[in-house]
Amino acid sequence: MNRCLFFLARRFIGRRHKESFIYFTSFVSVIGIALGVASLMIVLGVMNGFSNDLKRKIIGAQPHIVVEGNPYLTDYKKIAEHLKMMPGITGTGYFAQTQIIYKSSQYLIGGYLRGIEGDSEIACVKKFIKQGNLEGIYSDGIILGSELAKELDINVNDTVVIIGGIPPREYSFKVAGIVEYGVYNVDVSTGIISLENFQKKFLSGRQMASIGLTVNDIYHCEKIAEKVRNIVPADAQVSTWIKKNKILFAALALEKKAMLLILAIIIIVASFNIASSLMMTVYRKIREIGVLKAIGMTKSQIRAVFLIQGFLLGIRGLVYGLVLGGIIIWVLKRYNIVHLPEYIYSISYLPVEISGIEIFSICAAVFITTLVASIFPAYRAGKLEPAAALRYE
Repeated sequence: MNRCLFFLARRFIGRRHKESFIYFTSFVSVIGIALGVASLMIVLGVMNGFSNDLKRKIIGAQPHIVVEGNPYLTDYKKIAEHLKMMPGITGTGYFAQTQIIYKSSQYLIGGYLRGIEGDSEIACVKKFIKQGNLEGIYSDGIILGSELAKELDINVNDTVVIIGGIPPREYSFKVAGIVEYGVYNVDVSTGIISLENFQKKFLSGRQMASIGLTVNDIYHCEKIAEKVRNIVPADAQVSTWIKKNKILFAALALEKKAMLLILAIIIIVASFNIASSLMMTVYRKIREIGVLKAIGMTKSQIRAVFLIQGFLLGIRGLVYGLVLGGIIIWVLKRYNIVHLPEYIYSISYLPVEISGIEIFSICAAVFITTLVASIFPAYRAGKLEPAAALRYE
């Protein structure tokens, strides 16, 4: 009986030549769902690509967890020794940061100067070095952000003057390297020297700094931070990369939800097309429904036929949409055909990433909407009585 129901459902969809109107309405429904699914896949992929790319760059530009004093810790090395023993923490480093003014032969620009020390801080900078090397910071050298170097119009081995400290003084540094994190506001404002040099020139030789921690799972930062708070002094402040960038990622998440809601309407509209197609089929197939009931098919079986028909249309649209969306995403990732202005987005191509969970969610949404759209036409078909269906035949 199940095979019979599927056979009838496929027949009722219509044939291209004999039942062109029913076939056309079914075809439009399938295309609508396919376009909706493909659009959802592409938008999800692009939004995920941008969000993940930005997340990687932000995480690369700063420690996962930061422990600060007011403004610095005096016994930072002793505290760090205790923190190293905590499970989940993979590295420690020390840093200090202050606002200064960068001065070249032609330009004057405000920004931040960062002094660094420790394996995790050094490894972090090494990953993003674009020119030069890190070793130069240990001999009165400085590493500048790529955009800052452009603004100052200086290159590696040039000299830059820094105005800072209390009272303000001028210090000359040789540019040892250029670093590019890919986050514009960081690259346009940051300079890096050794922590020892920073303490000597900007902290009057006092041994003070903040602690930067890296963890093995960036999404468990908040849990680890809670444990860190129990170890560090009560007046110390503990923050994570999640909290520091909470507003930015909240805005990205809101934008993603808004885009998904707008594009989900495409699938909903396509589902209404399925409902109208099935209703049209019910009224065009009144005679056939009457005959089927007359030979013994029950109301539930008639309803099952139209539910299966709606399910088949949804499956076709879903498969076509997954194939179309998959091909477009593959082409975008493989050939980078969509180019972006790098000075705005910090990347030159359109990043696309989509997960299996998101594809599963799209499939589930299509199944649910097509099922809901098929319920009323199936109910109407099951309600027809044989005598009424065959009265005018």
